[in-house]
Amino acid sequence: MDGSLPRQGNEVSSRRLSGAAQVNAAAERILFEARLEISSAVRFERLGAESFSLYSYLASRCLRRGLNIRFLVAKAALDEAHVVAFMRRIGADGAAIRVADELDSHVLVADNRAALIADEPGDPETAAIVTQEPGLVCNMAALYRLAWEQAVDFDAFMENRLDLSPADQQLLELITRPGKDVTRARALGVSLRTFHRRVADLYERLGVTSRVEAALVARNLVA
Repeated sequence: MDGSLPRQGNEVSSRRLSGAAQVNAAAERILFEARLEISSAVRFERLGAESFSLYSYLASRCLRRGLNIRFLVAKAALDEAHVVAFMRRIGADGAAIRVADELDSHVLVADNRAALIADEPGDPETAAIVTQEPGLVCNMAALYRLAWEQAVDFDAFMENRLDLSPADQQLLELITRPGKDVTRARALGVSLRTFHRRVADLYERLGVTSRVEAALVARNLVA
């Protein structure tokens, strides 16, 4: 079965999906056909590598097309460095991101026209319902807005969560300035090996993978 959406009119406008292939195909179709906005509550901490890569690709593509994208993410997902790095990247590209204490569902709503709802929220790749039935879509959009209003801003949440020590702040400032690692290590009075270990640890806690991403975090912390 392909990822085509159930048609309205005289035909059934909702369909049950089974397995990651069908769920991912439907999500891709919904995002491909979106024209204005996407509201997304994704259980990133429950996704496999293939599904995560797909969502990452689709989000970037939608942002390049100029769509307004909202991501609602659970606190538990932000224990994963790759999820934090992804959130920071799409946030820099224009996505709005908020953090919920918990997510009870895995939802995509596009243009108030189509929605995908995980049938097994604990395992969002197992089964889902895709619908264009106006009443269901409007209800999901309303529930999403309520959850969004109760969530907190991603950048504010991460800033409070990091609670960087003065030593961390000094290291972050050093690695975002031009220069060589050996010079930075000397400025801290540590060996190059220790410097690299401290940088790797800081990157993991910040959820970044490069100095460019670290510079973005530093700029947000100062702003």
